Amino acid sequence: MDDSDIKRLGEILITAEEEEEELNTPDEHDHTETSTHQSYVTILKEGDIRSRMKEGDIRSRMKEEIQRVSNTYSISKDDATLLLAHFRWDDIELHKNWSDNAKTVRESVGIFELERPLDLPSDDKNFYCGICFKIHSLERSASVSCGHRVCKFCWRSHINKRINEIADVDWYGTLKCPYCPASFGWDMIESFACEEEKTKYYRYLFRSYVEGSKVIKCCPAKGRSCDVHLTPGSGNFDVLCLCLLSFCWNCSQDTHSPMDCESAAKWLRMNSSDYQDPNWVRENTVPCPRCKLRIRENQDWSLKMRCFPPCNYDFCWRCRGQWTEHGLDLYTCTHDEYEETVFGNMAEYAAGRYKDCHEKWMSNESLMQKAKAKLQQLHTDVIPDLSNKQLATVQQLEFIAEAWSQIMECRRVLKWTYAYEYYLGEDQVEKQAFLKLKQDNAEIPLEKLNYHAENQLNMLLDSDGPSENFNRFRSDLTDSTRITRNHYELLVRDLEDGLSNVVGASTSQRARNEDDASGSSSIHDDLF
Repeated sequence: MDDSDIKRLGEILITAEEEEEELNTPDEHDHTETSTHQSYVTILKEGDIRSRMKEGDIRSRMKEEIQRVSNTYSISKDDATLLLAHFRWDDIELHKNWSDNAKTVRESVGIFELERPLDLPSDDKNFYCGICFKIHSLERSASVSCGHRVCKFCWRSHINKRINEIADVDWYGTLKCPYCPASFGWDMIESFACEEEKTKYYRYLFRSYVEGSKVIKCCPAKGRSCDVHLTPGSGNFDVLCLCLLSFCWNCSQDTHSPMDCESAAKWLRMNSSDYQDPNWVRENTVPCPRCKLRIRENQDWSLKMRCFPPCNYDFCWRCRGQWTEHGLDLYTCTHDEYEETVFGNMAEYAAGRYKDCHEKWMSNESLMQKAKAKLQQLHTDVIPDLSNKQLATVQQLEFIAEAWSQIMECRRVLKWTYAYEYYLGEDQVEKQAFLKLKQDNAEIPLEKLNYHAENQLNMLLDSDGPSENFNRFRSDLTDSTRITRNHYELLVRDLEDGLSNVVGASTSQRARNEDDASGSSSIHDDLF
């Protein structure tokens, strides 16, 4: 398996800590530990994937699962592999469907049970191959569960061709008998496929196992070898690669805490639309009758609308009535069509509100990208240079990279708070005010952290040799990173809880108390 094959598979695999206990302890070359939260994951790089696919623990687990299904249903390991691939390696779903109707499951996967073989030669010595139109000896033929006999030469040609035609979606669905929907699996591929095609097949099989697993993930990064660590304490279970790509463990999209996956996906779709144009908003969205938030029309033109969480109000696009008053038909409404007169100015208000949140979103996105570029520069140039000047090892200077990683993460969180702000209903005045206060306060420790990480770092880089201020710099930056991290983890928890802790007039006092507890109330005073 060459490097390009590995990159197509995915560069990084992550296994959860619970699964780590079952793994054999890898040697020092098997993975690279991260500087923070390293106990939450095991990291596999390209070379690890290459070796472990052949003889490692992950492949062993896959084989054990195949063997377990084979034993449970008294079927061959080849058929068990086909079943597991069909059900995305969800053995619970497989068991449920198999218990309901095993015959239907077999037929849907392409595994048949025949009372008598098809194409049985009359003399049990020769047979006619309908692919190449030649007579061959029986020993030069093969068949799968359907019993259709094909000569070995034609099988080789057919299997290699089908493997090269594999699509990413339902890849196993193309591996069929030349005559019928019967599937062929690893045993036929092992017998007839060329080495390159065997590698391709196994890559798809292995990737399907990874994608179906709840404890293993492929990093979405393409063409990179990088390490990954998980951020604990987040309901979204964010993943941050040291290639600087962050993604959500649940949906594999860009990290979006404190927002849930569904709302984040809707926000990203909005960003590609014309929500800043009042005319577009008026024509393509309607206000939720309960919280007044504008909802875009359904892509399938159905009339049943559902507001964003936490409102989740169901109403009719045409009449704005509660959907429980309608029938089961999603495309018919017998009520009078609602004329948007009361909400005539709401389109302009919604467009302006979205524009304001989007501009702040983009501003933090830009700052996050700058922090990302700085972090990349640290590893390639800055830290090695500083190591020479301050007579410190690269490992001893990792606290600088950790600080810039935290700055990048803070900007990411702030970015998503403005998407969160947009989805707060107009009637949630207290929550809007509290969120605004939290956003303003969140900038304070971040400014101080940025000052230490940039200005003080530049002073050390400008020095000709070891500086007496280095230890002070390390202490200040480490403390500032810790304070900032705690502050933002609290911010994320509050928003993921729906700002449920907001209590009327005590809002401002509570926010001040939190800042005092985190040590950020006096940050602005000693920033410079």
